[in-house]
Amino acid sequence: MSAGTLAAEGAKTPETAPFFAAWMTPVRVALIFWAVVEVAIFIGQWPAITALQLSDTDDAMRMAQVRDLLAGQGWWDLMQYRVNPADGGVLMHWSRIVDAPIAGGILLLRPFFGQPLAEQIVMALWPPLHLAALLAAAALGFRTLSDRRIAFVAPLYILFAGYIMVQFRPLRVDHHGWQIFLAMLILWQALRPASRGAGLLGGLFAAMLVAVSIEGLPMAALFAGIAALRWALNGDAANRDRLLGYMGGLAGGAILFQFATRGPAGLAGAWCDSLSAPYLAAFTVAAAGSGVAVALRPSRPWLRLLLLGGAAVLAALALVAVAPECARGPFASLDPIVDRYWYRRVIEGQPIWAAKPHNIPFLIVPSLLGFAGAGLAWLRSASAEDRRQWATILIALAGATALSLLVMRSVSTAHLIAVPGCAWVGLCLWSRARGLAGALPRIAGSALAAATVPLFASLAVAAPLGWVFPALQAPDERRAAADTPKRQNCLDPAAIAALDRLPPATILAPIDLGAPLIFWTPHRLVATPHHRNKEAMADTIRAFLGDPAKAEALVRGRGATLIVVCRSASDFGNYRKARADGLAARLYTGKPPAWLEPVPLGTATGLAAWRVRPAGS
Repeated sequence: MSAGTLAAEGAKTPETAPFFAAWMTPVRVALIFWAVVEVAIFIGQWPAITALQLSDTDDAMRMAQVRDLLAGQGWWDLMQYRVNPADGGVLMHWSRIVDAPIAGGILLLRPFFGQPLAEQIVMALWPPLHLAALLAAAALGFRTLSDRRIAFVAPLYILFAGYIMVQFRPLRVDHHGWQIFLAMLILWQALRPASRGAGLLGGLFAAMLVAVSIEGLPMAALFAGIAALRWALNGDAANRDRLLGYMGGLAGGAILFQFATRGPAGLAGAWCDSLSAPYLAAFTVAAAGSGVAVALRPSRPWLRLLLLGGAAVLAALALVAVAPECARGPFASLDPIVDRYWYRRVIEGQPIWAAKPHNIPFLIVPSLLGFAGAGLAWLRSASAEDRRQWATILIALAGATALSLLVMRSVSTAHLIAVPGCAWVGLCLWSRARGLAGALPRIAGSALAAATVPLFASLAVAAPLGWVFPALQAPDERRAAADTPKRQNCLDPAAIAALDRLPPATILAPIDLGAPLIFWTPHRLVATPHHRNKEAMADTIRAFLGDPAKAEALVRGRGATLIVVCRSASDFGNYRKARADGLAARLYTGKPPAWLEPVPLGTATGLAAWRVRPAGS
């Protein structure tokens, strides 16, 4: 609802109305919503926060990277030396952009609370603070849409978008929140009136997005396409300036961020899974090609489209010319055994049809509703500017939704771009409901308006679909609760303390256990779930799957002196079930080969350890 409506309903006297109208800005309303929801989240998640129960291995590895930085490792040195030490460590593909605020917060608090508590405070507070910035950006970015009330309610819609909120929960310190936030900043600039400044800022934010994760490349290219399409269709000076600003910001910003976070080596290196020389070359060629197209001053739309399309083709050719292997994607070189037992089981990186059936409505309904709402808003727009803005949202949402169908982790960005369309439908229904005469129709209409919030919209579709198609029903919660106690906690304080008492060693562990062990203990790991360490990952899986006699050579070859497993972990379960006489199955049944000796941990958890006997003993 508009600031005036909010003020009129909240004011008790005519004299207070101007004050409320001036005070209730979209950003302030967003922060009020945020504060209320975060209080509830912290109350509900307080036990997990105090116990530092990380729900994702990438959060553990992110903190290991931050700790190394604070311990004196160079800003440009992104090696993780405690992973695969036999080969000198692993060069991580992550960005210092994500590390910087976490490290800065710890540095600020460490003198007052000490390192461990400072880490815990920052891990708990940084993601919610980042969420507050996202809500403020949404409130500001959507102010110029045809229905001004969207700026007030969009933050509430975001707070009830589960696939967005999960990336901003306390302790979630990895880069996915950054991807969502930067996508919002790019969209904000795309919705501003056309100018060189709006284009430049959008390009810089797109460059930062790609620097944070190369997964942002499709979104950066999508908004480049939107800027190009506007100039191609209109040929006006404002859209020309926006296009030049965006492409210049993207190319120049990418070089700037790459140098700032990786140094000179980052400008020359060629990696397909992160911003590097091939992508810098492509951005530079695209920016130069766009500049040439503009300089030629083509008078016809089809000619402008042809020239810009040629620039895009040249950019793609530049990328492939610098690094031909990047044409196959960053995961094409994975060993087949790593692809089968690790990558294909990382559901967030798989297409939507790999999701569990009962999750599919929650993945696609918000995007579909947002697309329908944005389409209706475009049809009912009263001015060319309004139509331009809704067309921008429609194109961006179509691209983001298509991407989310292929890579599920992209669904959060699609749901963010769907928010204006969902909110437009909800506000229309709310206005209609308020005009109804009877109390019951008004209540029903208001409930229908509330059902346009992403979470409620998904539930409204999932429930009847589950009745009609039993395969789409969620698992029985009572049965799941009954099964939960059977899963053992392998990283409780007693187990961690037991591992800490052991002399520092190189551990061979199932891949998913690697990063938590890096976070919780001083030990080194052969492999963690990070694809650049693909050879060590393959050796780890082969060791657990293979014949114990052959596994011994792999273990010793990787310099491991300790094997640690969590008996109830899903990846260890996959290993032991794959081969009845393999090393994992032998360890699970308590029949280790002769070259291993049990290490008593003195705990009742599912964690178990064996020491590798000296060769020849």
